[in-house]
Amino acid sequence: MKDRNRSFMFFLNLGLTFTLIGILASFFIFSYEKNYKSDNFKVHAQSTPKRSSNNNSLNGALDVQDAIRNVVDMNMPAVVNISTEMDAQISEQDRYTEEFFRFFFGEQIPRERRSQKSLGSGFIVNEDGYVLSNYHVVKGASKITVVLYGENEELPAKLIGYDEAYDLALLKIESKRKFPYVTLGDSDSIEPGEFAIAIGNPYGLNNTVTFGIVSAKGRSDVGANRYQRYIQTDVAINPGNSGGPLFNIHGQVIGINTLIYSTSGGNIGIGFATPINIANSVMNELKETGKVTRGYLGIYLQDIDENLSRGLNMKPYSGVFVSEVIANSPAEKAGLQDGDIIIEFDGDVMTNSGDLFNKVATTKIGKKVNVKYLRNGRERSTKVTIESRENDVNVVPTRNSKDDKNANRQSWMGIEVSEVTPELSQRLQIRENERGVVVVNMSQRSSAYQAGLRPGDVIKAINGKTISNIDDYNNFVKSSGKDEEFTVTIKRSRMTYVVIIEK
Repeated sequence: MKDRNRSFMFFLNLGLTFTLIGILASFFIFSYEKNYKSDNFKVHAQSTPKRSSNNNSLNGALDVQDAIRNVVDMNMPAVVNISTEMDAQISEQDRYTEEFFRFFFGEQIPRERRSQKSLGSGFIVNEDGYVLSNYHVVKGASKITVVLYGENEELPAKLIGYDEAYDLALLKIESKRKFPYVTLGDSDSIEPGEFAIAIGNPYGLNNTVTFGIVSAKGRSDVGANRYQRYIQTDVAINPGNSGGPLFNIHGQVIGINTLIYSTSGGNIGIGFATPINIANSVMNELKETGKVTRGYLGIYLQDIDENLSRGLNMKPYSGVFVSEVIANSPAEKAGLQDGDIIIEFDGDVMTNSGDLFNKVATTKIGKKVNVKYLRNGRERSTKVTIESRENDVNVVPTRNSKDDKNANRQSWMGIEVSEVTPELSQRLQIRENERGVVVVNMSQRSSAYQAGLRPGDVIKAINGKTISNIDDYNNFVKSSGKDEEFTVTIKRSRMTYVVIIEK
C-alpha cells in the first residue's frame, strides 16, 4: 500500500514539474517573439525617406529632384504659350459662291471672317520681351498672342523675322513692361547622357514639365533639312511643345524643341531640338536685319563613303570630295578644282559633306577662311572669301516617252542614254549647252541602279574620260569590255556626284 502511495506521489510531482517547465518555456518564447517584432518595426520605421548621413543614394536622388525643381522654378515664368490666328484658305466652291453673290449684290455682300487657330510654345530671351520659337508655330499667322505663366491676359506679339531653313522665328511682345527671361547655354558642350528638361504647352496643357536625357547630338539624318544638326532627346515632346525650351540641369537653354519622330503622332521617346548656339546666331541676325544670310563657297560636295573611297584609294570619311567647282564662285577664285578633297575648313577637320555644308552656311559673309585640301595626294591650303548664298532650287526629273527617239538603245550596265535635247533640258532644268548624255531609262535590277544612278542624271565622265555626247559614250562602252569597276561623274539637278558601279 505504501509502495502504491509512493508511486502516485512520484508521478504527480513529475507531472507538476513538466507543467511548470512548459509554462516557463511558453512565457520565454512569447516574450522573444514580441521583442523581435518590435525591433523589426523599429527598423522599418527608421527607413522613412528623409535625408540621412547613412543613405547616400537617397540623398543623391533628392539632390537631382531639387535641381530639377530649381530649373523649373527659375525658368517657368519665361516660357510662354503662343496662340496664332490665320485666315483659312477659301475652297473653289466658296470662291464660286462669293463671285455669284458679288454679281447680284456688288461689293456690299456680308462677309464672315474665316480663321484657324494653333498653339505652340516659346521663351523670352531678354527683359524687353523678345521671344524665340519655331517658325512653323507662327507661319501664315495674321495675329499672334502670347500668355505668360500665371497670367490670363493675352499679349499681342509681332513677328520680327524668321528663318525657314532652321525653322526659327523671333517675336517681340508689344508691351513696355520688363519681362522675366531665360539664360542661354552652350549647345556645343553637351554630351549624350546628360540630363535634359523641357517646359512647354503640349496639347494646350500649359506649363507642362518633362524630364529625360540627351540621346545624341549633331543629328543630320532626320530628313528635315540639310542645314540642321539636331539634338536628340528622349524627353517627352508632343504637339504644342514646338518652340519651347530644352534646358540642361543648370537651368540654361541648350535647344528649341522642334520636331518628333512618331508612328502615332504622339511621343515615343525620340524628339529633336535645334541647338541654341545656332538659334542664337540666327536671332542676332534677325534682330539686326530681319533676315538671315548664309555663306556660299560654290562647290558641289560628296561624301567619301566606302564605295567612293575605293576609287580614290583612301580611307572612308577622311575628307570631303569636290565633285564640281562652280564658275566665278569663291572656291574657283581661291583656286579649288574638281577632284580636290577638302580636309579642313577654318580650323575644323571635315569628314562629311553635311558638316562642311553647314560650316560654310554659318560662316560670316566676307570672312576669309583657310581651307586645307588634297590634290593628287599632296596637301595644300588656300584662303577663301565667303560670299552670300542664293536660294537653292530642287528639281525632280521625270521621263517623257518623247525622249525615246533621241535615246541610245544600246544598253550598257542596264541603262539607256540620250543626247541633251532642248526638250530634255527644259523639262529637267538642264542647261541647253550642257555637255554629256542623260539617262532616260534603266533597269532597277542593274548594278548602276543599285549604285545610285537614276533616270534624268547627266553622265559627265566615266573613269576619268570626259563624256560630251553620244559618240564619246559609245566609244567608251566599246573599249570597256575588261573593266570591272567604273567611276562615273554625274550631274543631278544642280548637284554633281560621283558613283562607283561594279559589274
